Formats: sequence, C-alpha cells, structure tokens
Amino acid sequence: MPNVSAAKPCSMHQQMVTRTILRYREQKVHPSDDNILVEAPLAITLNSVPIAKLECTPGNEVALALGFCITEQLISTTEQVELSHCKSMMEGTQVALTIQGGVKRVYRILQRKGVRISSSCYGNNSGILLNMYTLAGHDCMLTPAQLYGLQKESEACQELFRNTGATHFCALYDKNLSLIAYSEDVGRHNALDKSIGQTMQSGHIHDIRLILLSSRVSHEMVRKSAAVNSQIIAGFSAVTSSAIRLAEQTNRTLLGFVRNGRMNIYSHSERLGFSSPKPQMLREPTTVNYAL
Repeated sequence: MPNVSAAKPCSMHQQMVTRTILRYREQKVHPSDDNILVEAPLAITLNSVPIAKLECTPGNEVALALGFCITEQLISTTEQVELSHCKSMMEGTQVALTIQGGVKRVYRILQRKGVRISSSCYGNNSGILLNMYTLAGHDCMLTPAQLYGLQKESEACQELFRNTGATHFCALYDKNLSLIAYSEDVGRHNALDKSIGQTMQSGHIHDIRLILLSSRVSHEMVRKSAAVNSQIIAGFSAVTSSAIRLAEQTNRTLLGFVRNGRMNIYSHSERLGFSSPKPQMLREPTTVNYAL
C-alpha cells in the first residue's frame, strides 16, 4: 500500500487551543487560561461511498481512516488500498480511499456489516444542525458544595467498578437534584445511553437536568445530552473544544475535572452563581503526528 503508507499528514487543524475558563479552587473562583484538546471532523469515503464522519484529534488522519476501515473489517490487511485524496478544510478533513470492486463492493460490505457509527472514538454526527436541539432552560441551579455531594453519592453506587475497576458511570438528576437514573458500563457512551433509556422506561425522561459522568466529555457526549432536557453536564475528566462549542450554542453548563473540591467551568457558569469570562479560543502552534 505505498500510496497510503507514505502519505503525509494533511490536517490544517491544531490539536490544542487555549481558552479562558473559570477555575473553582478552595471555595473561590478565578479566571485562568486552560489548554483544550481539539476535536475536528474527519469524513472517510471508500470508493466514493461515505463510510464515517468521526470526531477525532487532528493529525494522522490517513492512518486513522485506514485503521478504522481495517478494524471495522471494511477492508482486509492484505489488499491494495489507494489514497485518492486527503483534503483539509475549515470544516474538517476528508480522506478518500479506493479499493478494488467499486461502489457495489462497498455497499455489499456495509449491508453485511450493518455498520453503526456513533461516538468520538468511533463516531458521527459532528455536523448535526443546531436547530435539532432546543436551547436548555434555566430551572436548575446548584452550588459547588451540592455538586460534590452528588459526586460522592454517585461514586458510592459504583458496584461494578469496585469489583472490576473497568467501568464508567452516568448519573442523571432532576431539578431538585434527586437521582432518577444510574448506569455503569465499560463504554462511557453506553452508560449515558442506558441511563437515558432508564428514564424513558420510568417516565422521567423530561425531568433530566444534570448529567454526571465519570469520564471525559467529548462532542458526542454533549450531543447525546442535548437530545434530552439536560442543562448541566459535568465530567470527572477533561472536555474537548467541540464539546465546549456545542454546550455554549445550546445554552448548557459544561464542567470538567470535577474532583476533590475542584472543577473547571467551561460554559454558562451562571447556573452555579458565577459570571462567565468572555469566551476566547487561541490556537496553539504545535501538532503532533506520529510517524513510524
């Protein structure tokens, strides 16, 4: 596969941006610059057939497209694969791969596979129109102390994690900060989907206000959260640039690194009683590409 393996990185997107956020430390809040991981769309086609639109870290897009097609068994490890083009634009990067068999072969593969594409590790939907989501309301407020109380409550429910150390959890709360759903799963997206499904079964799906996640918060997690009436999305780990953008645009409060009396507030801090700094993203000059 000489044309693919020798391809140079083609992304024009940087891997980090710097943003002014609010840091909550020792019961005080102050503005500070934070490095945010960038998520950027990558569209993959195989024989001109759209295969996937991933949200990923910029860099090594051709390798990602090739690896995705191999691990999803869309192509074999032994066949000839040609790189038709790798185009980087403001809205994302496009990688077009070509294999023997034309369009008909790709459709046969997809029919056989029934490929589901939905996550930021393995995902789609970064280009979904914002008008598909209603703007979040403002009937849910909480203090940092209340949030840390909910964190302890939800962590105490981690039965699978205590026994295996291998799960993420998702806890859903209503406007009174009462727990209405809880799930653990090896996949963070699955944990969120399970909890939302529980509220559908229990009749509480319209009561969701706070989504508490043990994981990082990517674009896909905010997108899923925006499909319900959530107003606050809080994760125990990092957030991405695309997640911040979607949270801002849909009027949702996004929190990251919620742990041990600390948190980073990335959007709509008014729900915690704080005023937000003026949003600003500054690009970092470095992009890391792993060339073996």
